[in-house]
Amino acid sequence: MSWSRWGVLAAGLLLTCSVMPVVAAAAQAHTAATVSVSDAWVRLPPPAANVAAGYVQLHNGGGEDRLLSAASPAFAEVQIHAMRMDGEVMRMEALPDGLALPEGQTVALQPGGYHLMLLNPKRPVSAGQTVRVTLQFARSAAQVVDFSVRDGLVPHGAVK
Repeated sequence: MSWSRWGVLAAGLLLTCSVMPVVAAAAQAHTAATVSVSDAWVRLPPPAANVAAGYVQLHNGGGEDRLLSAASPAFAEVQIHAMRMDGEVMRMEALPDGLALPEGQTVALQPGGYHLMLLNPKRPVSAGQTVRVTLQFARSAAQVVDFSVRDGLVPHGAVK
């Protein structure tokens, strides 16, 4: 190999080495967990129901983000939904583009509002059980969250 080829190879290697830390830092920034999760629970569905609703508090401590999707090995499908008033009728709609999580704010997935719709349980769900759900975000790292199953009529923290 001639010296000119060595020079080109060395220059390319030097350029690659100087760019790699920037690329690595950008990848880390994209996957840093900036969304914190609390009070995750699933409302106990009626017997033989093929749907359940999941609720959680999502606090975004970083830049703009979005809950893109959710999945659970206990259910065939999990969708992100919203409740909205249409005149005097409350309607539920899927959010196929996910749910915006504004910077520095907490978004509550709660009864009568945003929620996770857990479809077609693989086994019956019972009070006291834990349902594992993976939340996928646009910027933040995916999070595996354990949702406790409880009767929706019992206040949080109460023992039934």
